[in-house]
Amino acid sequence: MPQQGDAFSYGLSSFISFRDQEACARVRAIRRADLQAHPNPDFHIKVIDDASVFYQRFADDLVGRIRSSRDAGQRLVLILPCGPVPQFELAAQMINAERLTLHHVRTFNMDEYANEDGETAPVTWEGSFQRAMFANFFDKIDPDLRPPGAQIHFPTTSELPGYSDAIQELGGADVCYGGIGWGRTYRVLGTSAWLRVRR
Repeated sequence: MPQQGDAFSYGLSSFISFRDQEACARVRAIRRADLQAHPNPDFHIKVIDDASVFYQRFADDLVGRIRSSRDAGQRLVLILPCGPVPQFELAAQMINAERLTLHHVRTFNMDEYANEDGETAPVTWEGSFQRAMFANFFDKIDPDLRPPGAQIHFPTTSELPGYSDAIQELGGADVCYGGIGWGRTYRVLGTSAWLRVRR
């Protein structure tokens, strides 16, 4: 029978570029109760257990930023995840109900599948992240309110080489939303795109 406290050591996977064992151990030791406390007063963390509340807060934040930038007469540059998607339908409903135009919005979506040769999936493929974002967000927004097609970007084979530069040419991203939940990390083989986010 195993004894309490038996030691087991392991290394970090070799495919992970960040391999600082001490930093990883420090982060693993953060207790749930301490997650919302951050020394930077401008960095706000909320732990939300109820999925429906989380999706609504995500949608509220997204639509609030779209509205605020419109009211200020400023462009809004967003980096969006594909998943999960319920918040996007909620946001589309709010946008349509308010008649909130997104003509000032530029989106850079962060996900797409790629094959072993680095070729991204076409939007016509049923598993495409582009397809999912159009079906769950962009196509649910009334056509006269949507951003023009040239302002909706995906990390496709043709766009990826200049993706970071396109964001930088717009002055950086105003906000980068992270994908939430269980999933895998996707990356187009042979590329390394680093994105700067401005506050």
